[in-house]
Amino acid sequence: MREIKTVNAKGQEGKIKGAFELEAFDLYPNFTSEDLNHVKARSFASLQLRAKNAVRKLLRSKEDRILVLCGSEEILELYNAKTLVKLVKSDFTNFKALIAPTKEELLGNPQKNLQGAVELYELLILKAALFLDHPKWITRMQRALAQNPKLKLIICGDVSDLSALSLMWPALDPAIHSDYVLEFPSLGGVDLIASLVLGLKEELGLKDFNFKALHLLAIWSCRQSGDRRWLGIPEVRLRSILAEANDYAKGNEVTEREVLKAIAANDFRVNFLAESELRDHRDRQILISTKGAVIGQINGLSVVEMAGSSYEFGEPVRITASLRAGGEGDIIDIERKAELAGQIHAKAMMIINGYITREFGSQTPLPVSASLVFEQSYSEIDGDSASLTGLCAVISCLSNIPLRQDLAVTGAVDQFGDVQPVGGVNEKIEGFFKVCRLHGLSGSQGVIIPSSCVNQLVLRPAIVKAVEQGKFHIYTVSHVEEAFKLLSLVDWGDEDTEGSVVNRIVERLNEIALGKEEDVPWWKFWAR
Repeated sequence: MREIKTVNAKGQEGKIKGAFELEAFDLYPNFTSEDLNHVKARSFASLQLRAKNAVRKLLRSKEDRILVLCGSEEILELYNAKTLVKLVKSDFTNFKALIAPTKEELLGNPQKNLQGAVELYELLILKAALFLDHPKWITRMQRALAQNPKLKLIICGDVSDLSALSLMWPALDPAIHSDYVLEFPSLGGVDLIASLVLGLKEELGLKDFNFKALHLLAIWSCRQSGDRRWLGIPEVRLRSILAEANDYAKGNEVTEREVLKAIAANDFRVNFLAESELRDHRDRQILISTKGAVIGQINGLSVVEMAGSSYEFGEPVRITASLRAGGEGDIIDIERKAELAGQIHAKAMMIINGYITREFGSQTPLPVSASLVFEQSYSEIDGDSASLTGLCAVISCLSNIPLRQDLAVTGAVDQFGDVQPVGGVNEKIEGFFKVCRLHGLSGSQGVIIPSSCVNQLVLRPAIVKAVEQGKFHIYTVSHVEEAFKLLSLVDWGDEDTEGSVVNRIVERLNEIALGKEEDVPWWKFWAR
């Protein structure tokens, strides 16, 4: 990180206190040098300390009969439950995991003198969805538990399935509960990834992965968690990438190139919509400026979530604000008026109004109202990550100060102007970078993000390289004043500091209140 030096319109140099520019080495997780020669094979289940403890309690207890394991589609739930049982009690063999058993396979059929799994085994591992599909089996299973005092159950499912099942099966409430965990500390991250790869080597028929390949997988895992201090290990996706990278390898080992190719191929299969959006930017169907300065216009950063997929991509959006005399000093949210915004977005717009009122309307009512809109947005939006962006656009209107269009902004704010963290920072930065690269990198383009989001950054190599070469910039701020100075190169100041942001806003509000405002071109304000 380094401090940001600025030069205002009068040629005066200065620094923005509290704002910093990130350097290339700030954008990647910093894994310590690790010795992989002594790495031992591990399974994903062996990392599940909470679940392992719960299985141990179930097998040892005479009172507990049911264990509820909460996971997700990213985990091989039944497979891991079986592995956990073996880890806890290696000599215990009288158990079975059933994926989709029939009624006779599970409960038996007395008329045919056919025994079911509830009579043949002491422990059954089942999916919660099985009972949601066949709710009448719950009563039969409850009866089987009563008739066979040795029978125990492990029921696996995600949050939605388990919550729905608990409403239908009250006996699950006092049962043992535990969670599968997908995030692990990044300290020793390469070592952990290496042990998992070694554990899957025989099962998936993998070749040896060299250090750089394992290092890249560790970086990818940090990206999955959204925090470079943690490895996010979605088991199913990790197995898929390992298998695909292994298929690409021509030699005796898998290198960084094959892993990168597997990750890129996975991205390519689902990124058609993102590429289509980029084509619209190329054809100027979506209007985003990446140079110049405009009053009341700013580039925001949003994340688009694709239905039916976990794929997300960043999309810059043009946000504009306009001012009118009169009204109650409120911020009119056009998205909300058009019923295209969610409740969190509505709250964010009210917070913007709260900050403006606190700063400039605490003693006398504001003589103006503003309107704010996401241009070329035709679907519902939600979230508060554009509140810093919208606030800067409104302040630009109030002060008649133009904002740089080569910067894009994301961040939430409170009523005191403090910048708060947001999600999807990596996707947002990458989305704006792609548009800037399409329009041509000028060397001044970049993004402004909250200081509290630095640990979320795990960016693609192309952006890291551009930052390293000074072609793209990533700035961090902790207050709206810092963000606005970056965007305008004008000091925030106070009402007595001539030419400052606050001074211009106060003067303009006084002129509007007295009905004396003149239509002065922005460049005359800029030259003051």
